[in-house]
Amino acid sequence: MCQMRRAREVKQMSDEVAPTGQEDLSRPWRRFFARVLDYWLLILPVSFATGLLLGSISVKWVLWLQKPHAALLLNWVLAPVVMAVEGLLFGWLGTTPGKWLLGVQVRTADAQRPTLRQYMRRQFDVYVFGIGGWLPVVNLLTNAHQHSRVKRGQPTGYDEGKFVVTARPLSTVRAISAVTAFAALLMVNGHFNQQNRDADERYATGGLWTNKVTGKAVSIPGGWTHRQKQNHDQQDVDMFFNPDAGVYAVFAKEVIPGTFELDDYAAAWVRAVSETMSLYVSSEADTVLGEPAIIVLGSVAKDKSQKVHATLLKKHDTVWRVVLIGTAGSPPDSAAAFQLRQILFSSVD
Repeated sequence: MCQMRRAREVKQMSDEVAPTGQEDLSRPWRRFFARVLDYWLLILPVSFATGLLLGSISVKWVLWLQKPHAALLLNWVLAPVVMAVEGLLFGWLGTTPGKWLLGVQVRTADAQRPTLRQYMRRQFDVYVFGIGGWLPVVNLLTNAHQHSRVKRGQPTGYDEGKFVVTARPLSTVRAISAVTAFAALLMVNGHFNQQNRDADERYATGGLWTNKVTGKAVSIPGGWTHRQKQNHDQQDVDMFFNPDAGVYAVFAKEVIPGTFELDDYAAAWVRAVSETMSLYVSSEADTVLGEPAIIVLGSVAKDKSQKVHATLLKKHDTVWRVVLIGTAGSPPDSAAAFQLRQILFSSVD
């Protein structure tokens, strides 16, 4: 009897807040696009922040992120984090960007704004029963089930008796803004996905890389991924990562005006990077492309287990550097790393 009375009370409350006229029960596609907009808007900063955090903990994480499908796996792991951030945003603003733009509102069954705790609980239910934890096949089944309920005018299973989701009529301006935002985020998301696919392909089979200074293209073997960044001196550097070997390489150049000796440059460079690397000029002789080269050895200043093997080569008024760094005891002078070194230096001819 108590359960029946409670069910009637919930139904009565739902009927009282059931929108009429200017507000209707939100249809499935409006809700879907609101959630997609929120997810795409939040996954980028959350992923970026997570990458920075993992990189600050260990360079091993940086290498792991270069592996094929690592970005896909990271996004799957971060999905509940994104939903938690969305929940915090709702708790602060009472809405989210996607819901606000598409006029979607979430209220409790008694027409109140959900508390942070209530909305977080709803986010958990959405993650499990709405999108099936983003698990393949399970996700399709749970989405299809909830979609069919909403399409029939029923609440989703996780909202029934707890929440009412409504939608206001969209103005022309808001509809155009929503389409524009969706298209922009779709392009940004597509750009990053294409980058990841290209990186995965290069990792598997290798590919051409072009030295932007000399314009010469060389073939990078499989197992390496490439990123271009700027160092602390705002100089462009090319970084190559080999997760399987536990090594990454930094390829950079420095133009030195006037006459100088490579020995003097090596000593000055060791002093310049002393805050980040503990290095010394080796007595080991080496030649690269038939030219004498200087070898610099040492380790990363904050982590002595990360050994450093740097090769300096002078070509006219430019010094080219290939700095090989092994992570957590991995040798930087492995065969794969030395092969890459020779290939990179061959691009300066």
